[in-house]
Amino acid sequence: MRKLWVLLKLNFRAMLRAFSFRSGAGSSKKKAAGGLGALLLMAFLALYLSGVYSFLLASMLAEVGIVEMVLPLMALMACVMSLMFTLFAASGLVFGGKDSDIVLALPVPAFTVMLSKILALYLENLVFCGLWMLPTGAAYLVYAGLGAGQAAGFCVRLLAAALFLPLLPSVLALLGGWVIAYFSGRMKHKSLVGTVLSIVLTGAVLVGSLQINALAAALLQNIEGVRRTLHTWLLLLGLLLDGLVGSWGALLGFLLISLAPFLVLVWGMSTQYKRILSSLASHVTRSDYRLREVKAGGRFAALFKKECGRYFGTTIYLLNTGIGAVMLLGFSVYVLFVRGQAALLVAQMGGAQAVAPMLAAVVCLMQATVNPACVSISLEGRTLWILKEAPVPPRELFGAKALVNVLVSDVPATLSVLLLWFGLGLSAPDALALLALCVCMGLFIPVAGLAVNLWLPRLDCENDTIVVKQSASSMIGIFGGMLVVGLGALLWAVCGKLLGFVWFSLAAAAVLLAGAALGWHWLCGSGARILQKL
Repeated sequence: MRKLWVLLKLNFRAMLRAFSFRSGAGSSKKKAAGGLGALLLMAFLALYLSGVYSFLLASMLAEVGIVEMVLPLMALMACVMSLMFTLFAASGLVFGGKDSDIVLALPVPAFTVMLSKILALYLENLVFCGLWMLPTGAAYLVYAGLGAGQAAGFCVRLLAAALFLPLLPSVLALLGGWVIAYFSGRMKHKSLVGTVLSIVLTGAVLVGSLQINALAAALLQNIEGVRRTLHTWLLLLGLLLDGLVGSWGALLGFLLISLAPFLVLVWGMSTQYKRILSSLASHVTRSDYRLREVKAGGRFAALFKKECGRYFGTTIYLLNTGIGAVMLLGFSVYVLFVRGQAALLVAQMGGAQAVAPMLAAVVCLMQATVNPACVSISLEGRTLWILKEAPVPPRELFGAKALVNVLVSDVPATLSVLLLWFGLGLSAPDALALLALCVCMGLFIPVAGLAVNLWLPRLDCENDTIVVKQSASSMIGIFGGMLVVGLGALLWAVCGKLLGFVWFSLAAAAVLLAGAALGWHWLCGSGARILQKL
């Protein structure tokens, strides 16, 4: 038991440090502070998000007398959110730990090692799910109008359910982590697959949060169908609902059904843990090798391919610097599908000419958030000396990094402008002027980002998360671009009506293009000398 307790503490701290932003080179106190900060952040997110959505849903459902439906809905949201937090962590901690060989070589049974990792996964889910259900219970008590005795019984049942609810996302995270670990050793583009999954999960949560009112409306229209689903396909949530509102038998059924698959999965994987790790460590190799002519490529093509591989293969890099392009494309596609309603809204706002300046601000603001160049040099880290010693001119190195930024910014922006042109009925001069402005904005942003990163490099970080989210160059690069957009909006308010949208956009595009040209000239001169000193 003592060995299990020690391993459980180590694994739980390791999971928390995976979410913290503390560098591993610091002292043990700093590492502990980073883990505690991650725990407090997770607790805050659970309490805040659950509090907002629980009271919002409960207030709407209470008006029609079905306030109890907030309990299974929020429990389902807790499981989904918790699964998002721990799915990839389960793959790394349980099946991909770097210390697995060392730990398994110690006089500790493999069952104990596996059990400690799974319990650490459960504890993390318990922190999120348990705290998530507290505001949900409070919202139900406020709107249900229970007496003192009924409220006390509900609180006892809620605490029992909160202890067992995290078992479901733990089981799903364990199975999903095994699948991810299995295919990671057998896929060529495993990082890209992980990035796509993260984008899909993030998008699903964003769409779900925006559809909270539609969810309540759909629930009111088909309440009987929802109740049947809760007692058939979603039996576990149905038992949770019946148990929390007063049925101790249903609550006991929920506890047993939640616990049984968890125990079975833990026992099955723990007894075969070494065999599972051995199978995951193996790799599938091709047996149909053929002699082919090796294609030669230039230096710039090799650098560009490397930059693309890093950008699309690093999840935190892509999500933080590319989410603006995704949101912009999503908005444009949505406008195209609701073209009729959008036309009415545009007419109410004064026509397409009145809407064009707002569209320009939105598109350029989204482009300002797409700035991977502002951290691309810092991400080279301790391997930057390899590029400096390679027979590659700084011009080509900067060009490869800037070109990736241009592609992920200008291509979505161009497509969005074309979709908005047809979706909102913009005039041809307005649309072409907006397109020129967006293209020049996409050329200015990467040049400015590279300049900022040369002035404020951070090459000593242990992981990419610190560089992308906490470095000074990332903050200045992204918020500096927003500041440029804000300055443009201020100039439009002062003299935009005198010039008109077309001429103002072309003038702004010319200024941005000139700034990009001057910045590129500086990069090839002074910037190259700064690079050699890093």
